[in-house]
Amino acid sequence: MEVVKYLKNYWQLSRPLNVSIAMITIWVAAFITPQFHLNYKLYFAAVIAGLMTAGANIINDLYDIDIDRINKPNRPLPSGRATQKEARVYFVLNYALSFALAAFCGLPMFMVTFLIGLLLVYYSSHLKRTVLWGNLAVSLASAIAFIYGAMSVGDWRAGIIPAAFAFFFHLGREIVKDMQDLEGDVQNQSITFPARFGLKPSIVLINFVFIFLIILTIIPYILKVYGEMYLWIVTIGVHSVLIFVSVFLWFRNDRAVLGKISHLLKLDMLVGLAAIYLGS
Repeated sequence: MEVVKYLKNYWQLSRPLNVSIAMITIWVAAFITPQFHLNYKLYFAAVIAGLMTAGANIINDLYDIDIDRINKPNRPLPSGRATQKEARVYFVLNYALSFALAAFCGLPMFMVTFLIGLLLVYYSSHLKRTVLWGNLAVSLASAIAFIYGAMSVGDWRAGIIPAAFAFFFHLGREIVKDMQDLEGDVQNQSITFPARFGLKPSIVLINFVFIFLIILTIIPYILKVYGEMYLWIVTIGVHSVLIFVSVFLWFRNDRAVLGKISHLLKLDMLVGLAAIYLGS
């Protein structure tokens, strides 16, 4: 029973949907490269992305335990279902295995793994409580996953376009999450963009980011990088969600609604991945 409890705690701390999205991102990034081929680096890259994501989520929960007692009291650490010692062990195991696997993939992939790993730890320990720097760090780490996946099959440049999409998509979602966590952040002196400037300026910024992203995602179709299937999926499945969120936030932005919007955007990442996969 103890083993089952530990596995359940790890599962919840790792945030399996985030882990799944990270691993799928690697495969999509590899698939859209002109020289796609199956090799051990691709398999390792997907596992590394999953482990790194899980580890980053765990260390984030460790640093956020006081904030989560207010914002997310049902999470494993603030609720007491998992101990901080357990979480530290999970984090170390995830990162150690990530670095070990990356060492077999050559120096460039190892360095990317190592630097992104450091960035995500620094994000949790310092950047998350700053105006926009934390949002930019998470967005950059998420974007790099596309380049990392393309790198695993020998063509990192093929990941640049979807990486740009991912960067701005995550930037908008990160600000939504900061709006959701505003109460706990203020009480714990975490000065995020919403904490410094308020909800309305935050919504304006989200609107700007999402409008820019919509324009950006049309350009590859115009340039014939991606085909009609991509345009249909991204227009119906991604643009419509971004427009809905941008407008809806002006009318409802309480914490419960913001949590649902954040989850909607997380699921919409899968639609964006499908658009790139099927349209390339």
